[in-house]
Order: sequence, then structure tokens, then C-alpha cells
Amino acid sequence: VVRKIKEELGVEINFQDVPKGSNKKAKVTLAGSATNVEKAKTVINNIIMYNHDELTHPGEVHEELDIEPWAYRYLIGSKGSEMKHIQHNWKVRVNIPREHSTNEKVIIVGEPDNVSRAKAYCEKLVWSAENNSKGRDKADNATADPWGDEEPEEEWMKGYMYKR
Repeated sequence: VVRKIKEELGVEINFQDVPKGSNKKAKVTLAGSATNVEKAKTVINNIIMYNHDELTHPGEVHEELDIEPWAYRYLIGSKGSEMKHIQHNWKVRVNIPREHSTNEKVIIVGEPDNVSRAKAYCEKLVWSAENNSKGRDKADNATADPWGDEEPEEEWMKGYMYKR
């Protein structure tokens, strides 16, 4: 990506060394003509914010999803299975924000038609997570008789009935 920016815009890019695991921001130095440096700045800022730019990733688009942090686990799935499914099935990249991310929304990057399909699938996942309650709080007549309504008691049934 850096090489592509250097070749296309004719600028020099140098990164300051930052120790691994550090949350400090790295200083990036750009050198070249003023217009190309400005273009390189916008390209780098787009990559930081949206994980792609038209210069470095031609033909790709991004969609932002405003998903609550509690619903991230439904997008990720067990051991990342749902995330892998989305990324391999629609050939997109899904980026879920972390505490140090610049963009606080879930981003889907890829080809335009694949991105729209993946976005629809992600929205469906979150919707079903919100609306399909499971477990003890399930409110769908858990106390109702699974065999249906009682019929009137007949004479032959009296021998089998349990009296309390």
C-alpha cells in the first residue's frame, strides 16, 4: 500500500518507529510536491478511517453500519465463525471497531454488490439477535400446555385421574 502511494503520487513516506503493543500514535513524514503531499495525506487518512482508498484499492467501496457494541458478538460468532462466513462468502473485509479505532462504526469494504449483500446479512443478524430472545426470558407461552386445550372429562378417564 505504501509502495503504491509512493509510486502513484511521487512522494516519500517515512514512519517513526513505535514499539509493538504501544498505543502511541506513530508520526508519519511525507515529502514531495505540496499537491501530492496533500493527496497522500487524504489517501492515508482514508485508509486509517475506512481501511481503503480508491488510489490503493481501485473499485472498492465501503459501507458503515451503526451497530451497538453489545451486538458485535453476533457479527463475530463463535470463535470468529460468523465473521469468516461473511468475509469468505461475499469476499469483503469486515472491520469491527476497537477501543483505539478512529472510526466507531462497523465497516464493510469490498466490491459494491458484495458490500451491499454483506451489509444486508449483517443487519439481518443484528435484527434477529434483538428480536429473538432465548433462554429463561423467552416470552412465548412457556407455561402453556404443549398438548393443547383440555377436553371435558369422560367417565372412563376417572380411574386414571390423579386427585390432589
